[in-house]
Amino acid sequence: MKKDIRIKGKRIYLRELNEDDASQRYCNWLNDPVVNKYLETRKTTIEDLKKYIKEKKETNSCIFLGIFIKEDNKHIGNVKLEPIDFKIGRTTFGILVGDKNYWGKGLGTEATKLIIDYAFNGLNLKEINLGVISENKPAIKVYGKVGFKITDIKKRSLNHDGRLYDQVIMVIRK
Repeated sequence: MKKDIRIKGKRIYLRELNEDDASQRYCNWLNDPVVNKYLETRKTTIEDLKKYIKEKKETNSCIFLGIFIKEDNKHIGNVKLEPIDFKIGRTTFGILVGDKNYWGKGLGTEATKLIIDYAFNGLNLKEINLGVISENKPAIKVYGKVGFKITDIKKRSLNHDGRLYDQVIMVIRK
């Protein structure tokens, strides 16, 4: 599968991450308790990030892209489709806007719309799903705004910091 993907939006662009993108800024997002509040990753190093980026780049069932500001090429977050099942046309979506200076500006929505369009029209997938912790209301709002529908709520199925939360399952279809 050809990777080297670049998707242009109005204010941002998405491109495949390289090991060089494993910067201290990127590492700091994932180590920030405010940013990683709903993430599985709580602590990382630049070496860990380089390894992770390399693994994702080498996997045919994954598209892992950075979110960059067009104006200054600043890396502010990531989007991921994984695993991608090309036979049945389905994938799972994930997003992180790690730079808090860009929260609440609609860039996560723009990135989500761009990757959905790419998944449906570039990869010819039929369905994208995601799971989100019920407490992450801003994310659920964004997903709903771009067309994801809640299909299931798995009660007390996510153990997050020793506490059980509901997992909201959402789907969007072509």
